[in-house]
Amino acid sequence: MSYLVLARKWRPQVFEDVIGQRHVIQTLQNAIASKRIAHAYLFSGPRGVGKTTIARILAKTLNCSKGPAPTPCNECQCCREITNSSSVDVLEIDGASNTGVDSVRELRETIKYLPSSGRYRIYIIDEVHMLSTSAFNALLKTLEEPPAHAIFMFATTEAHKIPDTILSRCQRFDFKRIPLKDVQAQIKHIAESEGIEISDTAVYLLARESEGSMRDSQSLLDQVISFSGGKISDADVANALGIMDRSLLFQLTSAILKKDNEECLNLIESIYNFGYDLKRFCQDFLEHIRNLIIVKMVKEAKEILDIPDIEVSELQGLAGGVSFLDLQMMFNILYRGYEDIARAAAPRFVLEMTILRMTHIDAVKPLPEVIKRLEDMEARVEKGGLKQSAAANVNVNTGRNIEKSENSREIYSPPAIPKPVLKGSDSINNVSHVVKEGEGDSWNRFVAFVQEKRPALASHLEFASPISMDDNQVSFKVKDGHYFTYLINNKDNLVNLCEDFFKKRMAVNIQEDKDAVAALADKGRKEVLEDPSPIKTLEDKVIKDALKIFGGRVV
Repeated sequence: MSYLVLARKWRPQVFEDVIGQRHVIQTLQNAIASKRIAHAYLFSGPRGVGKTTIARILAKTLNCSKGPAPTPCNECQCCREITNSSSVDVLEIDGASNTGVDSVRELRETIKYLPSSGRYRIYIIDEVHMLSTSAFNALLKTLEEPPAHAIFMFATTEAHKIPDTILSRCQRFDFKRIPLKDVQAQIKHIAESEGIEISDTAVYLLARESEGSMRDSQSLLDQVISFSGGKISDADVANALGIMDRSLLFQLTSAILKKDNEECLNLIESIYNFGYDLKRFCQDFLEHIRNLIIVKMVKEAKEILDIPDIEVSELQGLAGGVSFLDLQMMFNILYRGYEDIARAAAPRFVLEMTILRMTHIDAVKPLPEVIKRLEDMEARVEKGGLKQSAAANVNVNTGRNIEKSENSREIYSPPAIPKPVLKGSDSINNVSHVVKEGEGDSWNRFVAFVQEKRPALASHLEFASPISMDDNQVSFKVKDGHYFTYLINNKDNLVNLCEDFFKKRMAVNIQEDKDAVAALADKGRKEVLEDPSPIKTLEDKVIKDALKIFGGRVV
């Protein structure tokens, strides 16, 4: 006798041997026990999950000489003939080969004949969705009111292609994909029964590649046995089926967490040279990071993950050195990269850039922790816990004051509003008036106050110089032109700001400084602003380039 493949050798012969379809089995067994047998059944679902197998077992339970019973004896003549596919009362028809209306007409002619030895004449039509529309229409009347001895059993992977008129005449059972753990358990059982030594990881790889199909897993096991013989290793499964070694996922994850860019690129090159589909690799890596997150967040991760225990242990080792927020950012970056890889002309380059972005994730602090630290800092400020240095450092790039706290953290405070002073005898401050001692500090504080309230108004006050500040009036000069006009138009706002600052009603006197305008015109581009540092503005290379490009002048 020729070799019998595992998928046929281990095909279930009773309902109890069928895996993963308990909801279907229970309904059919109860229907048989209560003698509520329908005249048409439709079994729909993915490939290799037991549709035709259950149809055959149901046929045996109905025609068994000791039945009808929920469990066939598998010993009588009818059961043996159905098992060997030689029964004249149970006809298996391939819907893909008999799509025309003529095949249905022939079926209608033969259905009137009584069964030869069993109780029922049963028609099992596989892939029934392949029938043509005219064939379905020819079957309608017979399907609705068949002879008492006839039963139809339809099997399909695409139930949506079957007309509603056919569906309404059948009892429909939707089959599910078989859980990964159940597929692994069956593969182990078959391997032990066949005397095959196989590792847990190899079993997982076979079950994962089957995608919930028991028949596919058994066919793949047959193929690997032919490749490696009686002892199957992880490498044998990877080589025989063209599956990527899962250790690469752990190596790549470790390299990302260590921020080792060179190692990441070398691993991607290895995956590319292996010939593995990069889109499929991204799917596997997304699942790997998802498993890593589950191990990080769930105590009993083994109850959720359908992976070998050795992989769970490795994931726990990786999860200990990374935060949940970092893992979440890695998942988000890879998910966006997966969408780009799916439509990219050069997916390898997109994958490389995606992995490099993942290596440059900075450590992220949880938002509640950041808020708590800010609240603690605010509390210390209110209690006077932060001491300002005698001279605040000024950030050159931002112009903001930088203060040092007791714990050496930098704290930024708003900059003071400097009052530009021109060098030489033509300075804008060189006017025929005298500012009393202390009024200059009051003026600077007032300008800083305006800066907080009205920044635009303060930017114009920078070009003004105080004349006098008494109990009832603030007087200052500003050069003629836009600055003078703007301040005159906003005089009411200045009055209100003075009242807020001095806590009393003050008059505001704004005067033109025509002498300063003339002095500035004479100076032209040679004028320089007074600065705490001795650097001359016009000699600065950046300023020179800006003047050359934009044709501007220093004010």
